[in-house]
Amino acid sequence: MSTLLKILTVISLSGLKFMIAIPLSVLQYDFNFYQTLLFSLSGGIIGVFIFSMISEKINILFPKRKKIKRKRKRSFKEIITIKAVKKYGVYGIAAITPILLSIPIGTIIALRLFPEKRKTVPVIMSSVVIWAVILSVVLTSCS
Repeated sequence: MSTLLKILTVISLSGLKFMIAIPLSVLQYDFNFYQTLLFSLSGGIIGVFIFSMISEKINILFPKRKKIKRKRKRSFKEIITIKAVKKYGVYGIAAITPILLSIPIGTIIALRLFPEKRKTVPVIMSSVVIWAVILSVVLTSCS
């Protein structure tokens, strides 16, 4: 596989499923710390930007519903997401977006609950930067 294809794979995967892209970059493609950080940050920030632009259209397709009684148990991700939003607001959802949720899902949920883009998008991008640094440091030092 060519180097350009590897780079494009990491960038595009970072915009969709951040938690898979960094280990792939380090463990499979043998990128160093700076390459891993640069490519994962690029993809993550591009992903947040793109999904913040289309979130309004997605939210129109799925209007808010009245509260309904749940018949099934909540999943682990749902429980963590609800607790993070209730306790920490936009910062809680931003903190779990890159690692637990995916960037598209987390961005759309955050902008649905906190529609002020001027505040919400930079918070999510900051979370992507922080997680990219943490994961890049941990995984490049382990390999």
